[in-house]
Amino acid sequence: MRTWRTAVAAVSMAALAFVGGTCPAAAGEATGDPSASAAVPDGAGAHSGSVDAGRPGADADPSAVIRCEGQVQRPHNSTHVPGTVNVVVTVMCTAPVPEITTRAALYRNGHLVNQSELRTQRATRSAQNNAAVRCSPGNYRGWMYFKVVFPPGYRPPVSSGNGFGQEVGLAC
Repeated sequence: MRTWRTAVAAVSMAALAFVGGTCPAAAGEATGDPSASAAVPDGAGAHSGSVDAGRPGADADPSAVIRCEGQVQRPHNSTHVPGTVNVVVTVMCTAPVPEITTRAALYRNGHLVNQSELRTQRATRSAQNNAAVRCSPGNYRGWMYFKVVFPPGYRPPVSSGNGFGQEVGLAC
């Protein structure tokens, strides 16, 4: 079991390094402000990532690991607020966690046009956030940051990730 947990931790850290490397926002996290970069970094592929935490000493019990997957949905013309483009970001966990914090951002033609406030949802297994902007024809792409606080006894106690979604051409 120890080997399995070590492998899960190694894979999780590699995924976080990859996802964190897709956006300079990872550097902003050190200051407590995980903001989107002003422009999409060269070579940033679509990847939102996942984070895992496990209970030390647990046997091969699947509930001993909680996995939280981040997803950046495709930007789209809003049906709720006509004349705007919207992107939704979601986080889904395999079990309830004490806290999930998210931030969404929207890029047009590679440049940041809007980002949401940080949103924290407590005692949940899922969370979402969104960013929107007045529609102007162009290529849109979403970005997300997420941080998960795992239940007491799970390691790591907190983990985060960020990444971009697919680019979509939209007309108004």
